[in-house]
Amino acid sequence: MELIQEKIQIIAKEIEEANASTWTITKIIKELTEMETKKETKLRKRALELLKKLDPNAGKIYETFSKLKVHTSKETLENFNRGHILTSLLKETNISRSVAEKITLEVENEIKDSKIEFLTTALIREMVNTKLVTYGLEKIREHYARIGEPIYEVKKKILLEPYVGTQTKEYNLLLNIPSKLRKLHFNGTIFIEDITGFSQRPFAQAIIAKKENSLEQTISRAIKELTHKRKFSYLPPSSYGLTFACASFLKNNSQIKKAGTLLSELLQINDTTLSMELFTSSVLEEYSEYKVAAASLSNELLKTTHGVLGVDSKYSMKLVNTKGKNFTVLNNTHEEYFPLGEKLFSPSQGIDLFVNLNLEKLKGDNEDDLTNAITEIAKEIEKLKTTKKELLADKTYLEEFNVSEFKTAIGITSLFEISKAFENTKTIECASRVFKLLSKTFKDDLLFGLSSQNARQRFSEQLGREVYTQDTLDFEECLAGKKCCFTGKVNTIKELTELLDKKVKLIEFVGKN
Repeated sequence: MELIQEKIQIIAKEIEEANASTWTITKIIKELTEMETKKETKLRKRALELLKKLDPNAGKIYETFSKLKVHTSKETLENFNRGHILTSLLKETNISRSVAEKITLEVENEIKDSKIEFLTTALIREMVNTKLVTYGLEKIREHYARIGEPIYEVKKKILLEPYVGTQTKEYNLLLNIPSKLRKLHFNGTIFIEDITGFSQRPFAQAIIAKKENSLEQTISRAIKELTHKRKFSYLPPSSYGLTFACASFLKNNSQIKKAGTLLSELLQINDTTLSMELFTSSVLEEYSEYKVAAASLSNELLKTTHGVLGVDSKYSMKLVNTKGKNFTVLNNTHEEYFPLGEKLFSPSQGIDLFVNLNLEKLKGDNEDDLTNAITEIAKEIEKLKTTKKELLADKTYLEEFNVSEFKTAIGITSLFEISKAFENTKTIECASRVFKLLSKTFKDDLLFGLSSQNARQRFSEQLGREVYTQDTLDFEECLAGKKCCFTGKVNTIKELTELLDKKVKLIEFVGKN
């Protein structure tokens, strides 16, 4: 109850500063106190409604104040509240309350007058520090100062290597993320993964293994390369072709078991995704004669590793024993893919950028509104893609990765939910149309479910309810079941082959004992 009263008092003070009369303030406080809510947003919304009715002029001023938003370090937007400045000054320094209140009020007035587009907590702290110096309080400023790096120094370090320091996120938000997309990211309409590494590393990549003079040297090189190249992408790099590179050294079952045990132990240390190809892809043609031995090694690895099996037909599955094992199958029947994570893949060797769309915030009142919103946001994301590619192309330490050919990934969810919200339309048919629209609009990109728990949490917070990433079911089946997804889930080889025939790209196999 004390917290609610504190929020109401803050709102009352702001209304007073909007030149409302004491009578008006008292009436608003009374109604806010009687509201059965703890949410500040609802309290502020009701206060504005009442103020506009009781005192229109004060209402206009208060509405201007209420539009002030602060971009926080958590990449969220919050209402500006000068009480936070006062609280931090009193907590972090020994300044007197009267001086702290004076500085806080002056900073607030300057913010309101300046019309700053990208107001951050760091910028507010800078403004407070300027006031402290102006009033001769340099010693207090030393306690309140933010220790960081100049933008110039951050830029220099990023040019030399994939530097991820405390200031790189702010550097990218200030200089590299277009302002419109930055706003959409902070208000939860989109979620851009890895803003910290936006200017210096791709989102995900696969490392192609090479054969050395012996099995031990081949594995050692692969592990060293995966470890070294960890800093060159946001996600740990996946290993591609390692079973083929090792296969020529495996002459009997004993050697296959030994290699399987060694690989399992070493790969767990790197937290990497292991690709186990049951077919000879174009990049592994030099090892084609070792396909059977590579499959035997994959079969051994499946006992301890939840890897990704690459197949080019349903007949590939005959090369491994699937009973009681869990794994993911990547369908290469119509196009070859590199696995880049548990549920990520690309026809290129990596993904440069991953942007999630909060379709429920984009939907509008009808399907036409959603279509227009998706079309417009796609134009903005195209600018972001261009910026990202230019920044990565500028880094000499990325030249060996051929990042210019990396794909961009788009994360989506809630196809059924948004379709259900539209009147006079059949949900399943609408969801199919929206998916086709997304596929057409982002025709050069890859479509997945949400990229991470962070994206899901942000969208859930913005909508005020739980948002889930795509379920693991066949796409047609999940639409019929009023859900949406991109990954099939099966329990038997028969079901697996059916989904392979249906061109489902990624299938989770949960084997029965």
